[in-house]
Amino acid sequence: MDNELSAQLRDLILNTRVPLRIEDFPRDWECFRGLLYEWCECFDKKAAGPPAFERMSLTDCSTPQWERKRTKANMSMQNFLRDYGCLDARHTHWAAYQYKRAHEMPASCLKGIDFSCFGFPDHQNDFTFWLGSEQANTPCHYDTFGVNIVVQVYGSKSWLLFPPETPLQSTRVPYEESSVYCLDNFYAPAADKLPRMMEYSDQAHQCTLEEGDVLIVPRHWWHYVEATACQLSVNYWVPLKDDMDLALDEFLVKHIVESFVKGESEETKKYLLNPNQLEDISATPSELFAHFQQAVQNAEGEEHKRKLWETDYLTESSFRELLNKVPVSIRPVEVMPKEEYKLLLESNSERRQAETATAAAATAESAPISSTLELLISSMCAPRTIAGMKREFFRRMRQGDV
Repeated sequence: MDNELSAQLRDLILNTRVPLRIEDFPRDWECFRGLLYEWCECFDKKAAGPPAFERMSLTDCSTPQWERKRTKANMSMQNFLRDYGCLDARHTHWAAYQYKRAHEMPASCLKGIDFSCFGFPDHQNDFTFWLGSEQANTPCHYDTFGVNIVVQVYGSKSWLLFPPETPLQSTRVPYEESSVYCLDNFYAPAADKLPRMMEYSDQAHQCTLEEGDVLIVPRHWWHYVEATACQLSVNYWVPLKDDMDLALDEFLVKHIVESFVKGESEETKKYLLNPNQLEDISATPSELFAHFQQAVQNAEGEEHKRKLWETDYLTESSFRELLNKVPVSIRPVEVMPKEEYKLLLESNSERRQAETATAAAATAESAPISSTLELLISSMCAPRTIAGMKREFFRRMRQGDV
């Protein structure tokens, strides 16, 4: 890859205010030179055993398809392709092996992956794999840290994106350190919710990534992602200097959520925490604060070892000039026409009509806490609430109250 092109792409990635799509990007990563079947076959040969796939009912429509509602099933990659490679009327579930870090994968399945082609040679193999069948989805959320580079390796995936200021209803239930979810159910919106969701139409950006495409998701953009065919993508979150400021935010949110978890039933813990957080509960608030202080010290120490990138250093005119100059097909993801956005919501809403009363009863989630308590937790953890707590903390620091 041309060094000048890599530098140009890096500048665009770090300065864009809207999502960017690169069509048919000329990458050559050795592990993906064959077909998806060959990559899966390689995985099966080198892995210690069959991986645990997530499975989710296609008719589970009452809420977003939270990770806590999914079941696990061990199967080989080749069996996944055989059983879920093409969904039809006989299928009752989607399946996915997703959010898997590089260290969880066989080395031969990573060979040649290098984000230096985008201007980031110091990625340290800190990238993530997302393999899933059609309709495998991630509930609408924004990533707490970084700018996201998504490479669509095989198949296709639809992205619905909204800018940070969109008034989606945020929630930290379920709590995950790296994500802020919203309560809007884009997989299967209820009919009575459609008018309110249509209020976001002026801010709804959409694109479908095809094999070879790349998507750049700017910091804190909301996104709902759904596979439109059996697919595999790889992403890398570019670490930013601005992320350092969020360490205190996440400490406060984690403390609040964990205060409602300690001493409670396993059912409550599994409801309030994302599965990957269940083994990360601090024993005491002082232990959590010690972890926070250590994380800040580590981050400050790591800054010289791992590059943290500045953002927003180009003027708008310089950015547009570079966007028109770079010798690849790259363009901003556009706002959807309002009628197309409406049709998307209505089409997804029809999934509820296909849900029988029996299926609805079987997939309905019984909350172990009251709706009032859940609202209280979400209100205490809301970004504006946390921002107010930070302002007060720093005001007291300046006055020497500590």
